[in-house]
Amino acid sequence: MIRFALLLCVVTLIPALSACTTPAEDAAQKIQTKADETCKAGNEAACHTIVQVLGPTKVAFESTLSVDELREDCTSGKHTACEQLAVKHAELSSWCSTGNTRACAEVEADAWPHGWDEPALLDAARLGCLQGKFQKDSDTCQALSTL
Repeated sequence: MIRFALLLCVVTLIPALSACTTPAEDAAQKIQTKADETCKAGNEAACHTIVQVLGPTKVAFESTLSVDELREDCTSGKHTACEQLAVKHAELSSWCSTGNTRACAEVEADAWPHGWDEPALLDAARLGCLQGKFQKDSDTCQALSTL
């Protein structure tokens, strides 16, 4: 009789616990689901969308569509592209460290320059945001504000 009561409590609690998500988690799930659906419908940009919960009410999403172009520009000597690429890599690495498997897959892909000084590039990008080289509301400055 006691075992049955305990089992009933556990079964009753599990659905209640699984329904405890933050507004940001709900929003992130909806955004990622919509991106996946849109991707399956043939929208290439949606296929490159990664969503991350940043807090109980804050969600960020990143497109990795520009990674190849930024890498090419960086490799050809455009320092600004290297800075933007370093910021994108740092942001996705941060998301990966929280268990975001899509971010991890992107970080682990061989799309990133080898032998680059990412900390120096991040510092240059921060300075670029402060000095107006990048607009404060740009993806680069917004990402840096969360790192």
